Amino acid sequence: MKLLSKKFHKINRALHRDLGYLFVGLTLIYGISGVAVILRHIDVNVSFKITVIDKKLDKNLNKSQLKAYWAEHADALPKLTRIRVPDEDEPNQEMLIRVKSGRGTYNPTSGELKIKLRKYREFFKFVNDIHYDRGRRFTWLALVYSFILVFFAISGALMLKGKKSFMNRGVWLMIIGIVVPIIFYYFF
Repeated sequence: MKLLSKKFHKINRALHRDLGYLFVGLTLIYGISGVAVILRHIDVNVSFKITVIDKKLDKNLNKSQLKAYWAEHADALPKLTRIRVPDEDEPNQEMLIRVKSGRGTYNPTSGELKIKLRKYREFFKFVNDIHYDRGRRFTWLALVYSFILVFFAISGALMLKGKKSFMNRGVWLMIIGIVVPIIFYYFF
């Protein structure tokens, strides 16, 4: 006895194909953004262009002297937002510097100023905004897309007939597909 009719297979295949074409762009956006999000934890952060500023300043500048230096050289340095000394009582301690679009350090012992500026690459700003949905502008789009992915999983599983169908080989592959992430979650 056949569980699913020819008519069901025909409609299922057509819906799977047409929705697949319709959502291929969104799938690419989420996929590319997903790679960028994963890579942000390592040195290859593709979402930002990093610029490093290294300068040799006078040694033993205190917080107010460093601010004065910054004011004098405002045209050559990024806009200063904050200088923080972790422990004011301890001399020659590395100062933490916040600037517009970045952060850095000043080492009073060596006089070394190091600043890292981050500038979002426009394409990755666009795809990451959709992926993260920080402003909640894309919530409905993400919700519809989630349902479509569930539909793709189910319709794809039911698409083939015969020896390679879901009920024969597909069940085992689906179980492997569920077990592998569980193993990674608990053991890695």
